[in-house]
Amino acid sequence: MSPYKPDWLEKPTGEDMQWAYPAHAERRGVEGKAVITCQVGPDGRLGDCRVVSETPKGEDFGVAAIALSQKFRMLPPPEGYAAKAAEVTIPVVFQVPHGAPWPAGATLARPKKTAPTFTPLDSGDVMLTIGVAAIAFALLALVFSLAGGRGRAP
Repeated sequence: MSPYKPDWLEKPTGEDMQWAYPAHAERRGVEGKAVITCQVGPDGRLGDCRVVSETPKGEDFGVAAIALSQKFRMLPPPEGYAAKAAEVTIPVVFQVPHGAPWPAGATLARPKKTAPTFTPLDSGDVMLTIGVAAIAFALLALVFSLAGGRGRAP
């Protein structure tokens, strides 16, 4: 049996990212990241998530990533896979929007089929982590550009 290769069915929107962002970190302009590992259920929903790492420590980015995990949905594993085989590791990058508020009702655009996809880590591949972070940054930049340049109150 070939290894399970998860792919996205649903990802968080810009509103979801804002909702999960730790309020005290956002007020102080602190950005961070967290890596979580979750089990993929038969319906593609994530469960039994745990924080693998978070930076900076003490800012609750790990807790925020766990809360955000309910907004992810993966292609379900094929029938017959053991729960351990359907585990994914997901890096989540939190960036404070600079110069523009999160627009009400904003969503991230769906990538074209030829665009790189936001793919979970496979065996701790560091290069993939960097690529995923770059894609997440690009998606957040899209949300900021949709804000239309409106100023953000401090």
